[in-house]
Amino acid sequence: MIPPRFVLDLEAVRHNAAAWRARLGDRELWAVVKSDAYGCGALDVARAALESGAARLVVFDIAEAQRLRTAGVRAPIVQVFAARGDDLNTAIFLGVTPTVEDESSVRAASELGDWRGKRISVHVAIDSGTGWSGVPAARAYEFARSVRQFAGITWEGAWTHIAGKDSMDGQMRAFAGAVAALRAEGLAVPVVHIASTGPALWGRATGAARIGIGLFGATLSDADDKPALRQAVDVRANVIAVKTFEAATPLGYGGEYVAEQGETIATLRIGYADGLPKSLTGSGTVAIGGTRCAIVGAIGMNTTMAKVPAGAHVSPGDEAIVIGSPPGTTLDEVAAAASTVPHQLLGALARGIGVRRIGAT
Repeated sequence: MIPPRFVLDLEAVRHNAAAWRARLGDRELWAVVKSDAYGCGALDVARAALESGAARLVVFDIAEAQRLRTAGVRAPIVQVFAARGDDLNTAIFLGVTPTVEDESSVRAASELGDWRGKRISVHVAIDSGTGWSGVPAARAYEFARSVRQFAGITWEGAWTHIAGKDSMDGQMRAFAGAVAALRAEGLAVPVVHIASTGPALWGRATGAARIGIGLFGATLSDADDKPALRQAVDVRANVIAVKTFEAATPLGYGGEYVAEQGETIATLRIGYADGLPKSLTGSGTVAIGGTRCAIVGAIGMNTTMAKVPAGAHVSPGDEAIVIGSPPGTTLDEVAAAASTVPHQLLGALARGIGVRRIGAT
């Protein structure tokens, strides 16, 4: 029995990075490769994005940056979570731009700069409404006053996370006020980065854009002026059984879906153990031989059932596209059908199946 397959097309990643660069105009593209590029392989994804014009890489943990540096990546790297203690030391040693959010970290960076005889570039995280990390926007003046005396610091940038489209305008106002406060107190922060993949298409046209899931073909947007992206992810599973039921039959655990008499059901070798969300039942589709088939019955640990439309022919051994280019199978569409985000979908399938990368240089 052939297990499900997950293929990442790095040529498509290159195309997407170039498409984002064109879409951004004179703004910089920063490629987000945190969490091993959502499980798809940070090193190869980073190289593909850099080859197509990404100006910097973005990581969450310093350990992620360390693996890239060990592999020979010399491009600028920015960490988007506050670094402290040994992580701060390691970031500076590796030439990674760390994030700071409190006086103690700034003091430590300043002392390291004095010891190394060089200025240390840092970015300031602003909490504009997510609560994850950062200087609360309303306390930016207070923060700036507490750290402006430290020598050896280059206040290169400031950034924030946008929680969602509905909160974006309010967060942008809070962030703008915080940046103005930092600058008024002598923290230059000439570089700002606010937009990730979604906000980059929600009308946010300021500063660098941190593009992560967009490298794989997702946009998180229904905007008309989306960049022409390719689906870089291809997930497939084989049909392992086909049944035409002679009587009404409940399918899967719980029997919530009942196959009617004469209905044909294809069973695929992929399930929630492979990272496929159970929430796709009744809302997701797969493509088998060019035919769009609705996912029905409860998704099992190793199996998923799909309804074969009348007149279509499906046989055991046929290949089903679970994520790909056919209508209903794109990253954005499958994530929406599963009531999740493409990031989570990609990471779960990458962990469950494993990724084969093609198109490496």
